[in-house]
Amino acid sequence: ARDDDARDDDARPREDARDRGRALEDGLLVLGDVTVLWLFLLYKKVSAVSAAADFPGWLAPIEVTARSAAAFSIDAAWSLILWVVVSAVLTKSYEIDWDETPSVRRATSEVVQTWAVWAPLQAVGVVFATKGGLAQEASHGLLVSTLTALGVMLGWRCYAKVFSLLAPSRSSDNAASDDVEWGEFYRVFGGVAALCVACAMAEMIHYGGGDASLEF
Repeated sequence: ARDDDARDDDARPREDARDRGRALEDGLLVLGDVTVLWLFLLYKKVSAVSAAADFPGWLAPIEVTARSAAAFSIDAAWSLILWVVVSAVLTKSYEIDWDETPSVRRATSEVVQTWAVWAPLQAVGVVFATKGGLAQEASHGLLVSTLTALGVMLGWRCYAKVFSLLAPSRSSDNAASDDVEWGEFYRVFGGVAALCVACAMAEMIHYGGGDASLEF
């Protein structure tokens, strides 16, 4: 009887673990995206407050008004939801494919495509926030801010989807392949950083080095 049961088990179609993995979503990557982008938004808020002319100092009591809290909450919710939805729908960044080889070019393409849709929608959100009286003050303009967000998410995604998966190896072929991935990352990240710095300098020249407190 046991032999018959064993033959029946062998006859049943077995589902490959990789096939099951293709249908899964990378929940850790979603959580990582949300955390990294939220920390960036919090940094942007803190830098804008500290750069304001009426900033009382780091040791002064923190005063959070209802308007300020609502403005930050709405901005954060809009930014985070947009990023996750666009990443999931447009680039399918959260789908797991066990057969894919970690690639900086692929990770970069996913981030850039997501950002290209996310950034204009951020501008739309700023317009509605301004009309509703909930626009936030910022130390830099929208273009510099979104370019900085692009650099931050590029760094995070390349680490999460590429460099964290590159196991140490003594093989010269693998080492050469890893060097190619790192070189690709440095070129892309350096280009984004240079563009961001150029935009920031142009912004400083435009405002003449004065108080360039902007609505964001």
